[in-house]
Amino acid sequence: MAARSTITTGIAALLATLAIAGGAGAADMALRGSLPAYEETGPNWSGVYGGIQGGIGSLNMDAQGMARRETERLLNGLIYLDTTTHTSALSYVNVDPIRSTPVMFGVFVGYQAQFEDAVIGVEFDYNRVARGGGGTRNWAQPFNVMYVQTGFTDSFSQSGTVSATLTDYFTARVRAGWAYGRVMPYMTGGIAIARGNTSVSYRAGISRIDTDAGDGVDYTAGYSDLVNTSRTSNGVVGFGFAMGTGVEALISNNVFARAEYQFLRIPSMGGVPVTLHTVRAGVGIKY
Repeated sequence: MAARSTITTGIAALLATLAIAGGAGAADMALRGSLPAYEETGPNWSGVYGGIQGGIGSLNMDAQGMARRETERLLNGLIYLDTTTHTSALSYVNVDPIRSTPVMFGVFVGYQAQFEDAVIGVEFDYNRVARGGGGTRNWAQPFNVMYVQTGFTDSFSQSGTVSATLTDYFTARVRAGWAYGRVMPYMTGGIAIARGNTSVSYRAGISRIDTDAGDGVDYTAGYSDLVNTSRTSNGVVGFGFAMGTGVEALISNNVFARAEYQFLRIPSMGGVPVTLHTVRAGVGIKY
């Protein structure tokens, strides 16, 4: 009887111990199962985005080539000028570049995809020049050139004006960046289309002095124009390229700010080469 009681008591104690251990294990498993798995995440730069921007630039337009081409075109049809006179006249066409400091405003839109820290995309932007998009350069032959011909001598002079203005431009560029959390430096490069207005004027004239002592005539002809004309072209278009670098920072998950430098080169906009350096800032929304 005593032995049976001892066995019964031992079995009861063992069952109680197993029950307590099982409950503790179940509680521990429940606790561990309730904790979410840890995963390191950062801002997502992928998606469609767009925004507005504005800035200031340094603009250089080479007016020399346009002035010389116009001079050659006009003088080429004058049978009065011989080859020597024609060539010499072109050598006196010297026009300073048109330089200005334009202020621009524009919009941009693009799409980019993120691969770990690398961000690759494409961007389009349109910019309007609000003011300071060009200027005018005047030139004049420094002195009258004496051309000695058979029986007479001509005093030749010439002058002209070149004007050029950049009104707006568009670029389509690929973009590559590297994300450092909420900050991303990037580079861009692509094609550019620029539009503007050009104008060129040219005036040339002579006075003639008789030098033939044997012709029985002695005269001096006063100044008279050989040519006096101007030509204006509005809305001329030129194609070139644009490249630059910048940095963006996420203000929130969807709003970002940027600062950017861009170089734009148009080999010919209506006969005038255009070089533009800009620094600009912008804000945008990422979708």
